[in-house]
Amino acid sequence: MKKIVSALLLMTGATCAAESIPGADKVLEHIRKAFPQTLKERKGDQGDLIGVPHPFTSPCAKDTFKELFYWDTYFMNVGLLRIGMQQQAQNNTDDLLFLADKLGFIPNANRRSMCNRSQPPWLALMVRDIFAATGDKQWLRGAYAAMTKEHEFWMTKRITPLGLNRHFNSATKKELLGFYNFLASERFRGLVVATPGEKVAFSSHSLSEAESGWDFNPRFDRRCEDFCPVDLNANLYLYETILADISKVLENGAEAAWREKAEQRKKLMQEYLWNEEVGCYTDYDFVNKKKGAVVSCATLFPLQAGVATPEQAAKVVAKMKAVLEYNHGLSTCEKRTWKFAYQWDYPNGWPPMQGIAIQALDRAGFKADARRIAEKYVRTVIRNYEKTGDLWEKYNVVTGTTEVVDEYKMPRMVGWTAGVFVFANDYLQAAAQK
Repeated sequence: MKKIVSALLLMTGATCAAESIPGADKVLEHIRKAFPQTLKERKGDQGDLIGVPHPFTSPCAKDTFKELFYWDTYFMNVGLLRIGMQQQAQNNTDDLLFLADKLGFIPNANRRSMCNRSQPPWLALMVRDIFAATGDKQWLRGAYAAMTKEHEFWMTKRITPLGLNRHFNSATKKELLGFYNFLASERFRGLVVATPGEKVAFSSHSLSEAESGWDFNPRFDRRCEDFCPVDLNANLYLYETILADISKVLENGAEAAWREKAEQRKKLMQEYLWNEEVGCYTDYDFVNKKKGAVVSCATLFPLQAGVATPEQAAKVVAKMKAVLEYNHGLSTCEKRTWKFAYQWDYPNGWPPMQGIAIQALDRAGFKADARRIAEKYVRTVIRNYEKTGDLWEKYNVVTGTTEVVDEYKMPRMVGWTAGVFVFANDYLQAAAQK
C-alpha cells in the first residue's frame, strides 16, 4: 500500500506555503473559479449522450468540449485534488468506473458516437489517487471490479501477437467513411484518397490514432494500428502494478498474477520499445517488424511508469534535452518535416506532456530537470493568462505564445491545462522548501 500512498504524495499533496512565481496566485484564483463552471450533469441517456450518475468535470467552461472525456479527466483530477475539490475528483472517477462497468470499457467520451474507440487507460491512476485520499476499502473493492473489466478490454480487443498493445477501433464501414469526410473537410483539408476501400483503411488508422489521444501526430506514419505505442504500454504497465497493489490491500489473492503480467510487459517493452540506435524509447511497428524513428514525449512514459533502467533514463533525458526541450517547455515531437501539419507535433507543447515529464523526471531521480520543466510550464501559462485572461489547450514552446499549429480552432481550456498548472506550481513550491 505504500506504493499507492507515495505515488499520491507527488501528485496530490497539500499546497505548500513557499512563495509562488509572480502571477501564479492570480492563475490559481482563476482556476478555482473556473473549475465549477466546467461541471455538467447528465444522469440519464439523452440522444447521443450517455448518462452517468454524478456531475462531471468537462474540459472547457466556455468553448467546444463539454463531455466527460477519458484521459483528460486524470489531469483534471490532479488539479481538483490539490485545490480542495476531492469530492468532485471522486465523482469524475466514479462516472468513469460506471462506464467501464456498464460498457466493459471506457469510451473516448460519454457519447454513443464515441463508443467505437477508447482513450489512453488512466483509470487505474485515478483510482489509486482517490483511494490514497480516502482510504475507503469498500469503495476500492467496487473500483477493482470495474478496473479488471477495462483491463480485459485492452487485453482482448487491443492486443498484438507480440503481447504488447495497440490502439484500434470498432467502427462500421459507414462510420469510417463518415469519419473520412470529417477529416477531409475539418482536419486535413485537401486530403485526397482514391477509392472507398482506401478511404476506409485511412480512416480506420486515423480513428485508432484518435483513441491514442494524440490526434493527430507523426509517430505512426498514418498507420496507427500497425504500432505498439510506448505511452500506451507504459500506461498498461502502471495499470497492472496498481492492480497488484490494490490486490494486496484487498487480500484477494490476485497480487502475484498481476505482478507477473506487469513483469512480462516490462520485458517486452525493453525488447521492442527501447531503441538503442536512437537513444530513447520509440514506438514499434509490429507489422513491418521495425522500430520507430520519431522522438516524442512518449519516450518519457516508461520513466514515469518505472520501467526504464537508470542508464536508459539518463539517455532519455539527454535525448529530451537535445531534441524536445525549448525555452518554454517540451515540444510534443522532435522538429521534422512531414506531409501533413499535425497538432501533436513541434512546436506545440501540450499540458499533459509537461505533467508526465515532471512525474517521469522526478521518479527517475532527475529532480533539477523536473523543476526546470515545471517552471517553464508555469511561466508560460502565467504569461499567456496575463495577455488573454484565459488558459489554453496547448502552447507554442518555442515562442511561449498561443500561436500553435492547429487542426481546429484552439479552445480556451480549463481541464488539463489547469490541472497540470496546479500540480507544477505545487511541485515547485515543495522543491523550494527542501
